[in-house]
Amino acid sequence: MSGNGAIEDAAVTQLSNFGMLACPDCGEPSRDTKRYEFANQLQDLTITMEHFHSKFGRKLSELHKDYAHMEQLLCYTFQGFCKSLKAGPLGGQHNRRAIWDRCNTTREIQHKAIQFRDEIVVPFENDIIRLAKFVKNTHILENVVSPFGLRYDLVYSQCRLITLEDMLQIYQYLIMIKPTDHHTSIVAEGLRIMIQENSGGEVLSLGRKITASKDLHLKRIEVELRIIQISHHMILKKLNITSRVDVSASLSSIRELVLTFPDTAGKLLRTFTSLRTHVNNGTIPARIAELYTKETKALGPLFKEHKMGTLRHCAHKHPFSESTFADCPECGKEVALPTRQPEVDAHKVLDPQAFINYFKAKGMIKT
Repeated sequence: MSGNGAIEDAAVTQLSNFGMLACPDCGEPSRDTKRYEFANQLQDLTITMEHFHSKFGRKLSELHKDYAHMEQLLCYTFQGFCKSLKAGPLGGQHNRRAIWDRCNTTREIQHKAIQFRDEIVVPFENDIIRLAKFVKNTHILENVVSPFGLRYDLVYSQCRLITLEDMLQIYQYLIMIKPTDHHTSIVAEGLRIMIQENSGGEVLSLGRKITASKDLHLKRIEVELRIIQISHHMILKKLNITSRVDVSASLSSIRELVLTFPDTAGKLLRTFTSLRTHVNNGTIPARIAELYTKETKALGPLFKEHKMGTLRHCAHKHPFSESTFADCPECGKEVALPTRQPEVDAHKVLDPQAFINYFKAKGMIKT
């Protein structure tokens, strides 16, 4: 520094991921040096990121386990629940209470997913984005595109779907078994309105989530969200209500994704094929979960298997555990989309009259 206070011969060193800063002369770590405190915290950031990734994965696996349990519970207890419903004026209050309690079967899982997302996951993701812009050094902090916010949204949406599917089956049971009972009819009508409002709201909400997943290149999540949205469309269709879902366009998008990304979105190929068959035939599966294979359901429990030191990032900046996944479980490797063979018009290729004349000439057709 010169006599007038101006700094002279100052040098700026680009930080890299070389570990803790230390004195260049004696090698003493500079952790307690206030001047380098922020730089040292940045050097520790990779470990912090891994801890959060592991925490998010464990919580997500826990929610997937709870969701799978509730899904089976709703399926196995359905017949017994329907038999417990009572006809007549004395059964009205009992039926309303029983249906309300069953509606709330997955409420706790939904609350846990949204609370953890809003209070921990989303604030962390936003802070990392701001910090990356401030640091501007990919050696220390990469521009991470976290999938966890949408993954927790997905668990929430799955819980909503299985609940509304269950309510639709109860509604169909009420109007089929006890159509002449006035009090039961009132309960059924209230149930129909509830299904209509909630499924309609989910269609719009899922549309926004699908857009977000496309922007972040989260291919598998996009496919799962589209399948759930089409399922809500089918629920509304069963109630003779038109939704805003362009089913044909959404199925085309799913087809392209499952064929282009076979290791991630492609795991849902059989589910997509079954769903498309139902759409084309105008039928509705009793429960969309029946279309999922064991391989499809195997992803959720794997998020808890992360081992420290194995966090990697794919080309789209998605973090993933190299010890658990061979490649990014959100996008994966892209392959060329198979070209569709053009449909052949048989009348243009084959001449029916020439066909008949040929066999007449051979004496195989009597004139």
